[in-house]
Amino acid sequence: MSNISEKLWKDFLLTDFFVLEKGNQNNMASLKLGNIPLVSAKKCDNGYKDFVAPNKKKLYKGGIITLNNDGDGGAGIAYYQPYTMALDSHVTALIPKLLMNRHHLLFVAMCITKQRNRFGHGYSLNSNRLRSFRFMLPVDKQGIYPDWQFMEDYMKTKEQQILKPTIEKLCKHLIINNIIMGGGG
Repeated sequence: MSNISEKLWKDFLLTDFFVLEKGNQNNMASLKLGNIPLVSAKKCDNGYKDFVAPNKKKLYKGGIITLNNDGDGGAGIAYYQPYTMALDSHVTALIPKLLMNRHHLLFVAMCITKQRNRFGHGYSLNSNRLRSFRFMLPVDKQGIYPDWQFMEDYMKTKEQQILKPTIEKLCKHLIINNIIMGGGG
């Protein structure tokens, strides 16, 4: 895999790859507690604000990106969302137009978030800004199409780097427990 800094990059519109839908949960006081994640414009915890019960508003299937439209330090942050969720009205769902796996979506969310300093109080992501929002992606050798394979490989490598210490710790713990318990349990 080539280095990320050696890749050729090109800007694309969000709308080249995503259908944009603004969240619809706008009356927080009326929501009842439940088991569906409510994603808001938070700058941490993948945007999860609470867990709510189903109501008459649309739920969004997992496998999308959510983008904070505004918020105290959270405007412009994008999160990959793997689970069905409710979205508050300060968040936009980026629903893929083409088949994208979680590694592609994680990479794209990272690329969008890298530009978040453009937004904040007084300059939020409204519908017009979202339709014209451009972000950079690595492209193929011809410099035309996004290099989806590179993005997937890059995120898999990062994932392994992050998980390696935890996996090693768990394996060590299992071996020690197996020795203490006399094996075969």
